[in-house]
Amino acid sequence: MTGMRRAALALGATLFAWAGPPVPMPPPYYEAPLWPLPAPGPVQPRDSNTHARPGQVRDDVAAEVVDAVNRQRARADCKPVRLKTSLNRAAQRHSADMARRQRLAHTGSDGSTPASRMRDAGYHPGHIAENIAAGPGTPESAVRTWIDSPEHRAIILTCRYIHAGVGVATGDGGPWWTLDLATGY
Repeated sequence: MTGMRRAALALGATLFAWAGPPVPMPPPYYEAPLWPLPAPGPVQPRDSNTHARPGQVRDDVAAEVVDAVNRQRARADCKPVRLKTSLNRAAQRHSADMARRQRLAHTGSDGSTPASRMRDAGYHPGHIAENIAAGPGTPESAVRTWIDSPEHRAIILTCRYIHAGVGVATGDGGPWWTLDLATGY
């Protein structure tokens, strides 16, 4: 056993010599000084209920878009679509993203797709479609823009969709509109 201990100690000494000098200790923990926080200012009252909270579309605007869409769907003998809160969240986030970037695209600045945005908002998409537009000033004119385009019209008049989400954001080149249509599972 003594020979084994000597061999182990010799091996340990060789490994220690091979490993090099000990690693220096890191500097002591640095704690940033606390800066004085500004005193809270007076609370500003809201002027009315006409403004949506950030990240939300006003209910009346979403309802106007869906009413216009459902009038077109009725002419094609499709059942009406119903607004879904989760789809509204997905559509509103995308409209805000497009307005911020001033770029009309189905792919979000984070690489998101319409389906991934719907899933992130809590909707389980089966069949989905997305119409986007920039510039029309009213819900009716946004829907008219889509109806005047054969590809967008085909999406609106696809009878399998039962849910809708609407997003609108202001900004240069806007308003920026998103209409998400889907059938969940």
